[in-house]
Amino acid sequence: MKHIILWVLVLEFTYASTYTLNNVLKSATQHSTLTKALEQEGLALASKNYADTSSSPIELFGEGTKAYPELGSHGYEYTIGMSKTLMLNDIQEQEQRITHLSNQAYLLEEEKNILNFKNGLKNMYHHYCLDRMNYGSFKQSYREFVKLYKKKQKAYKYQEISKTELMQFEIEKNRLYAQLEEMKMQNDTSKQNLLMLSGLSYKQSSKFSCKDMRPIRSKVRLQKAFNLSKEAYKKRLQSTQETLDRYANKLDSIDLSVQYGKELDMDKYSVGFSLPLHFTSKKHEHQRVAAMHKSSAISYKHEEKMRASERLLSQLKSELKMNVVMLKTLQHNHKNYKKNFLPLIKKSYNLGETSVIEYLLSRQKSYQLREEIYRTKKSYYHTLFKLYTLSETKDY
Repeated sequence: MKHIILWVLVLEFTYASTYTLNNVLKSATQHSTLTKALEQEGLALASKNYADTSSSPIELFGEGTKAYPELGSHGYEYTIGMSKTLMLNDIQEQEQRITHLSNQAYLLEEEKNILNFKNGLKNMYHHYCLDRMNYGSFKQSYREFVKLYKKKQKAYKYQEISKTELMQFEIEKNRLYAQLEEMKMQNDTSKQNLLMLSGLSYKQSSKFSCKDMRPIRSKVRLQKAFNLSKEAYKKRLQSTQETLDRYANKLDSIDLSVQYGKELDMDKYSVGFSLPLHFTSKKHEHQRVAAMHKSSAISYKHEEKMRASERLLSQLKSELKMNVVMLKTLQHNHKNYKKNFLPLIKKSYNLGETSVIEYLLSRQKSYQLREEIYRTKKSYYHTLFKLYTLSETKDY
C-alpha cells in the first residue's frame, strides 16, 4: 500500500504543471475575448469600409406606353436602358484610405485595453508570488513558535512557568494559526483567479514558477512611451490630409447611360452622360474647411493628452522611487530588529526581567515589519504595471 501511495505521489509530481509568466501571457492571448473581439471588430470595420466605398451598381430602367396617333395604326412604345456612376481619378481609393486610416487609429487606441489586461495579469502574478513567499515564511515562523509552545508546556509541567504564562503562549499560537489559515485561503484564491483569467488548465498540482519576477529597481526604462497614442494620432492626421486631397478634385464622378427606344415606326439608340459642376457649389469647399478644423482639433487634443500623461507618468515614477526607498528602510529595520533587538528581549524574558506579554509583542512587531515589507513590494509592482499601462510600454 505504501508503495502505491509513493508511486502516485511521484507520478503527480512528475506531471505537475509549472507555469511561468510567459506561459500566463501566451495563454491569456489565446483565450482572451478582448483580443478576439478586437480582431473581429477590425475585420468588420474593413468590410464596412469596402461596402461604403464600393462603386454603385448598374441601374436598369425602362418605360412603356400605348400610342394612339392621329394617322396610322396605334400600338405600343417602350424604352429600356442602363446607367452607372463612375468615380474619376482615384476618388474611390482615396475614400477607402480615409476610412481605413481612421479605423486603424481606433484599433490602435483599443489595443490599450488589451495592454491594460495583460499588465493586470502581470501584477496579479507578482502579487500571487509575493503572497506565496509570505505564506511560506509565516508558516516557518508558526512552526518555530509551535516548538517554543511545546517547550513551554514542558516547563509548565515541571512548574517552571505559571498557568497564565502558558495560556498567553497558547492564545498567541491560536492567533498565529488563524492568521496562517487566512493567508493560505487568500493564496489559494489568488492562484485560482490567476489560472482562470489566463485560461490555463487547473490542476491540484499546478503551480507558478515565480522565478521570473521583475526585479525591484528605482528607475525603469520605458521604450517608445505612448507609442500607441502617437501612432493613432498620426493615422488620424493622415486621414484628414486624405480628406483634403479628396475634396480638392474638381471632377470626381460622371454618370453614363445607354438606352434603346422602340417607337411605332422607328428604333432609337442613345448614349448620355451627366457631369457635376462643383464650381457652382461650395460643398467641396466646406468639406475641406471642415477637414482642416478637424485636423487642428486632433492636434490640440493630442497635445493636451500628452501633457496630462507626462504629468501622471512623472508622478508614478516618483511613487516607484519612494516605494524602493521605503522598502530598503523596512528591510534594514527588520534585519536590525531580528538580529539585535529580538535576542535582547528573549534574553531579558528568560532572566525574568521582561513579561511574557512584552516578549510576545516584540515577536508580533517582527511579523508586522515583515508584513510591511511585503505590502510595500506589492505597492511597488502595482505602481510598476500601472506605469507600463500608462506609457503603453510592452516590457515583454
